[in-house]
Amino acid sequence: MTGVNTLGKSVRTMLRAIPDAPGGPHTAAFFDFDGTLLEGIGPLRSGTSRTAGGNHTAALLRGLSGRKNDAHRASVRRMISETWRGRPVADLVSAEERLCHDHLSRNLYPEAWELVHAHRRAGHTVVLATSATPFQARILSRELGIEHLLCTEPAVADGRFTGAIAGEIVWGSDKADLVEKFAAAHDIDLANSFAYSNGGADIPLLRSTGHPVAVNPDRGLAAAATAGGWPVLRFESRRNSPRHIARTLLGALAVIGAAGAAFLCSPNSDPRTKRQRLLRWAPTAAFRCAGIRVHVTDTANALATRPAVFVFNHQSKLDALIVPYLVGDSFTPVVTRKAQRYPIFGRILGAAGSLFIDRSTPGGAQQALNSLATELHAGNSVAISPEGRISPTPRLQSFKKGAFHLATQAQVPIVPIVIRNAGRAMWRNALTVRPETIEVVILEPIDTADWTPETLNEEIAAVRRRYLEALGTNPC
Repeated sequence: MTGVNTLGKSVRTMLRAIPDAPGGPHTAAFFDFDGTLLEGIGPLRSGTSRTAGGNHTAALLRGLSGRKNDAHRASVRRMISETWRGRPVADLVSAEERLCHDHLSRNLYPEAWELVHAHRRAGHTVVLATSATPFQARILSRELGIEHLLCTEPAVADGRFTGAIAGEIVWGSDKADLVEKFAAAHDIDLANSFAYSNGGADIPLLRSTGHPVAVNPDRGLAAAATAGGWPVLRFESRRNSPRHIARTLLGALAVIGAAGAAFLCSPNSDPRTKRQRLLRWAPTAAFRCAGIRVHVTDTANALATRPAVFVFNHQSKLDALIVPYLVGDSFTPVVTRKAQRYPIFGRILGAAGSLFIDRSTPGGAQQALNSLATELHAGNSVAISPEGRISPTPRLQSFKKGAFHLATQAQVPIVPIVIRNAGRAMWRNALTVRPETIEVVILEPIDTADWTPETLNEEIAAVRRRYLEALGTNPC
């Protein structure tokens, strides 16, 4: 399965231009937040969150519409002066991570992620400049590796919001002034720096830098960009379309059909042959129907290493199809116990010979490792994500030790599988699939024969560095 990069032409041009600017921290990249890094969030999402019991999260969702008009500015002021007034600061702090993982990361533009990391690779100082508050922006800022945050600061007294603003809303000319003060304090050359925004309110900010960039611009910014000859980037909407829904349903039906065909075409075949067909046919049918293309690079023929512990970075639910498709023969899929209860798909996973594990029960993790060790000693390979869960953003999470302990104890090699763009196709909590090209690189097998408990942490860190290099990202 092969394909091509799906980034828009304008974004690819900008990614090539960034390394041409002077490198190092004296060049900065200033990004607006809602509407630029992520698609704006409408009032419907806020109401849904409140209905679902996420009152604190709903309070944080307000003021993130992405619009750069007077109504949006007024909504930020009302949010702080009315909705937050008298509320304990701890309430919103406790909801920050949920806001990021359940809402903001869903709307994160993959194109913006690429731009942020292109600037970080160039050594530029990356800054988030937004009318949002730190309670709304700092978790995602940290996920993106953005170290500097210029934002609207609500006033606090005795651990509660007073309803006032400490200073001004970071907006319009006030935002531009704040950026200029930041540049002076950090020895930033604004003439060589970049600024990205989607709204006309940020024209003063954009004009203060040598490389202004309009992102999905509103009417006012589009006119200024045309007059100034500024680059205009078009990011694809993160909202579901009828086409995405139809493709997803078609892909799900294809998995069911392929599973049935794998067992009915040759009913007298041995179980291993049926499993091989299932692990090959189901992903192939699903990806073709959903518009997913997978490009695999395995220059060292590492997939032929058996038995082995295959480790992979976990970006998407689609990894459950990608990894079995790649590893295939003599392979035991490892799946969380709750997946066994999924209608239809739980049965398909069972038919594929999956090992269902439950880490939530006392001793569950150790029991899972013992079961996996038995599979390895029987000559079967296993695949585990050392991140432990699907990442809410493309950032590589810290690695847990289980997979590496297992490989060391069983004296089998580790084969790293690096997956890129799967999160674009299907975000962690998404219900629909988007057409995308997923790139997979199989790194050379890693011999664990000389690993010891004393050196394990160092070895794990070295494996994670390999992933960061292959993904082309900086450590976060």
